[in-house]
Amino acid sequence: MITSMSFPADDGLIPQYFVRYQRRLRGVLIDQQAWFVLRDLAKLTASHLGARVTAKLDPDQTRREQLAGEEEELWLVSESGVYALLLLYFYHPENRSLRQWLSNEVVPALRTAQRDNGLLPRHQFRHVQGQQIALLDWQGRLWLRFADAARLMELEGRG
Repeated sequence: MITSMSFPADDGLIPQYFVRYQRRLRGVLIDQQAWFVLRDLAKLTASHLGARVTAKLDPDQTRREQLAGEEEELWLVSESGVYALLLLYFYHPENRSLRQWLSNEVVPALRTAQRDNGLLPRHQFRHVQGQQIALLDWQGRLWLRFADAARLMELEGRG
């Protein structure tokens, strides 16, 4: 099951909510890669998944991010990191069905929901100070390349 929460994008990444056995799992799509909240995964597996566990994963399998509605940054685990935890570090027969649920239902639903909700990045152009600037519109925020920002600041200083 998937539900959406409506939080302002300025509060952080907007997660999608999935429910299994009356426990939630929050997921986000970052650069087309699925990421899941470690705390939620711990509750789903009845495991203690803390900093000690994240040290077992490769650096590209974990990250800290601010999610909408949360006071502090949360540990996120990539899709490959979740599979490593389920199959290598916390083996339990139930984890096979959890992995299948993630692979066959959650990740496809996450990608579909992000695409359908317009939460995937979109490119657009705007005229700023007489210059056409490429922007990335993602989760309600406009992102500007650093080089373009520097160029705009130079133009501002000259004017």
